[in-house]
Amino acid sequence: MNTLNFLKKLDVHSLVDFRGNLNIAELGRLDEFAVKRIYYISNVPKGVERGAHAHKSLKQVFFAISGSFTLKVTDGVNSDSVQLNSHSCGYFLSSGFWRVLSDFSQDGVCLVLASEYYDPDDYIHKFDEFLDWRISVEKS
Repeated sequence: MNTLNFLKKLDVHSLVDFRGNLNIAELGRLDEFAVKRIYYISNVPKGVERGAHAHKSLKQVFFAISGSFTLKVTDGVNSDSVQLNSHSCGYFLSSGFWRVLSDFSQDGVCLVLASEYYDPDDYIHKFDEFLDWRISVEKS
């Protein structure tokens, strides 16, 4: 249930004709970021989670381009989640949130658009370190 608005829905417009579907997402309308990196996650075994980390600066948009998966997000106190199961929308997530991707269907493919190039120093891999980081950011 997406109730806390950590995740912003991004609609995808479809142009359909005899040649198939052309699906278009225009990130500029969010005024959030220019895409510097694209990656996708696929063939996730049943019961396995991906993500389980936070980013200090990186912003992302998540799409289910095939199948489905669940995106769970927390700021350390409040949580938000959404099941992505349609290529008709994506979800924008700002920096500073812990995220977990789970419940991948057998054909689930998660496409991610990222605001920055890969930087290992931007990741927080331990939840307790994430909580400490959030407290330090809120104090400053």
